[in-house]
Amino acid sequence: MSLQESIGAASLQRVSERPRFGCKGPLAEAWLRELALEVPQGANAWTCPTDGGVLIARLATSEFLVEAIARDGSPAHSRVTEAARLLFDPRQRRAGLVPVLRQDTALELSGTRANDVLVETCNVNFMPLARAARADGGTLVLTSMIGVGVTVIARRAGSELTYTIWCDPSFDHYLWSTLLEVATGMGN
Repeated sequence: MSLQESIGAASLQRVSERPRFGCKGPLAEAWLRELALEVPQGANAWTCPTDGGVLIARLATSEFLVEAIARDGSPAHSRVTEAARLLFDPRQRRAGLVPVLRQDTALELSGTRANDVLVETCNVNFMPLARAARADGGTLVLTSMIGVGVTVIARRAGSELTYTIWCDPSFDHYLWSTLLEVATGMGN
């Protein structure tokens, strides 16, 4: 199974190897701020300062997904790895800060037909999300795609729009192969 497949005007890529962790609880936001990480203000939102390469998604009010989107070996990569090490170290535990192991499958869907693939697999209209997409933050969607619970963001890098999709790793093959099949069936 390839890590990236280009299907005409759509591209699907696995990015599950990026370091990530989660945390939740009443002290989670304050702990992330102590690490000088930019935390989204509202629920179901994400931030990714353009100079940092660390994406932080706020899932509801007090749960966070933190992921390095920069390349392996980057300062962002090291920063997320070190923060996860601290969080999961039993000697560093704090009441009100709960570590969450994040072993998500992470996929990126891009290209001119990416939204068409989403329309065929999900009941959410992603066009408003796509129109509002920025490189440094925005809204995230918690929904179901082909029967799989997913978290989705639309992120823009220049003129390129990329949807990042996270799901439980047990659905990796099913989600990957179905998205690939839908994109291929569009004949793009």
